[in-house]
Amino acid sequence: MEYSVETRYSLHKRKDREHSEDRELDDKIIRVSEAKKERRRFGDKLGSLSSSDALAKAKKALQIQKLLSEKLKKIPQLNKRTKAPFLRLDAQGREIDEHGNVVNVTKPSNLSTLKVNINKQKKDAFEILKPVLDVNPESNPHFDERMGIDKTKLLRPKRMNFLFVEEGKWSRDAESIKWKSKFGEAQAKEQKDKQAQLAKAKAAPDINPNLIEITERVAMKAKLKDPIPDIGWWDVELLHSGNYGDIANGTIDEGNMKMEEFNFYVETPRPIEPPAEPAPPPPQLIKPTKQEQKKLRTQRRIAKEKKRQEMIRQGFIEPPKPKVKMSNLHKVLGTEATQDPTRLEKEVRNAAAEREQAHIDRNIAHKLTPAELREKKERKLFDDPNTLDTLVSLYRVNDLSHHKARFRVYANAQENRLTGCAVICDGISVVVVEGGSKSIKRYGKLMLRRIKWRDVSKEKEDNEDSGDANKCVLVWQGSVAKSSFNRFSVHDCITEAAARKVFVDAGVLHYWYQAVNYTDDDAV
Repeated sequence: MEYSVETRYSLHKRKDREHSEDRELDDKIIRVSEAKKERRRFGDKLGSLSSSDALAKAKKALQIQKLLSEKLKKIPQLNKRTKAPFLRLDAQGREIDEHGNVVNVTKPSNLSTLKVNINKQKKDAFEILKPVLDVNPESNPHFDERMGIDKTKLLRPKRMNFLFVEEGKWSRDAESIKWKSKFGEAQAKEQKDKQAQLAKAKAAPDINPNLIEITERVAMKAKLKDPIPDIGWWDVELLHSGNYGDIANGTIDEGNMKMEEFNFYVETPRPIEPPAEPAPPPPQLIKPTKQEQKKLRTQRRIAKEKKRQEMIRQGFIEPPKPKVKMSNLHKVLGTEATQDPTRLEKEVRNAAAEREQAHIDRNIAHKLTPAELREKKERKLFDDPNTLDTLVSLYRVNDLSHHKARFRVYANAQENRLTGCAVICDGISVVVVEGGSKSIKRYGKLMLRRIKWRDVSKEKEDNEDSGDANKCVLVWQGSVAKSSFNRFSVHDCITEAAARKVFVDAGVLHYWYQAVNYTDDDAV
């Protein structure tokens, strides 16, 4: 049998009353047991008293016993429990007592916790406002109520007008939020008041309105706009009459237009950059010192290692295996090293051999091939061939006829990939070399330091006696646009005319005159 909500509530309430009565009965039983214990204590004390005052104390004990018996009479019988009440309902489902009277029970409040019931209560609590229609459908003569159409669905509700945001509102709100987060709410409020006062001061006129003279209002004439021309300036040069009346009928011929002005060229205007200030130059990179480079390298390696550890901690990459060696075998493996030492020793030695082989393989992989090694050596010894800068060095030697000096001058020019010539003449020799900066620098060390010119002279003894020793000097060094020689060659010339011809053929005759006219006073 299913009961209503009121019936179930009354049943629960009756059960609560029964539980409360049971608790009261348990409390009474506890109090009675305590009273019996107290009475026994008094009896024990009476037995221990001396015979002299036994009568008086017995009298007192009887009085106390009498008081206790009276108290116990007031307590209902403990063996008899109250009967549990049972529920009585009438034909309408209401609770009644033994005599048939209806028991007044307070109606329980709705304590539903379901989301559906809560939403329903909220919906019932608020009044639903229906939209206001522009026109009542009943006023329409074509509206028929017998069709059963809801008149509230015929027309849309009134549209609300657009609410435009005041200009500058969002920027002011952003400024106030920034001030509030930076300086606090009090400082932001003070700044807002200052801005409001400043805007009010700007809007207010500076002139006192009481001092303005009142005069008659002068009607302002409307500003005339520029009149629209009868013909565009781009068509004036094409028409004979200077207006569009000649071509009103749509015919275009030599009679009404200047056909000689037409051609197949298309005029493209030259793009002009808008006037603007030049952008500031980018910051110049400063090369760090050796100490700073070492510090940056250490910081990069520490950051890389921290990133790798974080990846291992998050599980993106596997942690490295422990590096087990014969020296740290017991320290890494612990008790496992003593269980099967032969097998573990074999595994450790195999792992060490694998690491060594991997190291050798990495070195082989990083090793340059013969072609890459030659290219690296060329980059180290010579400049980039794509560079346009070509250096020229002009040397003057007193005597270059010795075969040893002659060979060294020619062989070093070939090795350093230099072009030029060495002209040997009676009494003077001129050497011209062209090439990159590194090659020119090495060749200069050869000519001015490495070759001992006193030892490679045929007339060594005569020069020592006369005091005029063989020597080499750098006459001039500079850069040119392109090379004048295709290769390095050595020319033996008997006369100066033959020597000049070598330079004339190369187009650098001034090298010869500069070397011949050089003196020790011209040394830099």
